[in-house]
Amino acid sequence: MQLTQHTDFGLRLLIVLTRTGGGPISLPSFAAEQQLSYNHVAKVAQALVRAGFIRSLRGRNGGVELARSPAEMTVGDVVRALEPGMRMADCANCQLRLGCETSSILAEAVGAFMAVLDRTTLEVAAQSARPAFSAWSAATRSDPASPG
Repeated sequence: MQLTQHTDFGLRLLIVLTRTGGGPISLPSFAAEQQLSYNHVAKVAQALVRAGFIRSLRGRNGGVELARSPAEMTVGDVVRALEPGMRMADCANCQLRLGCETSSILAEAVGAFMAVLDRTTLEVAAQSARPAFSAWSAATRSDPASPG
């Protein structure tokens, strides 16, 4: 299962906001610190505002801040809001769709995936106790032969 870049950036923004006590933070500063496209970050922030996760603040000291406590928001809530058409395969256009169990298996897998995300609050996800999962580290991506 792979989440879109849009959702990845949204989770990063929410985690940084959580780590800074809810904000406010400047979107240009966040984009620069994370080495992300400001335009993409701005679109993600708009989606998070529409979904009620963050508030936009205007003015000289503006930016974005959390709209509610990170203990009240789950990673599953965020993923559902930013990945509305989440599916693992295009079963609707598959020639095997009339006699295949793969769709049911994938639906069960997505359900299990979402169950983990639903029990994980942003407060927990923002904890910095462990390094990133080794298989997803930059070193592993740059060298496909390296063990992870």
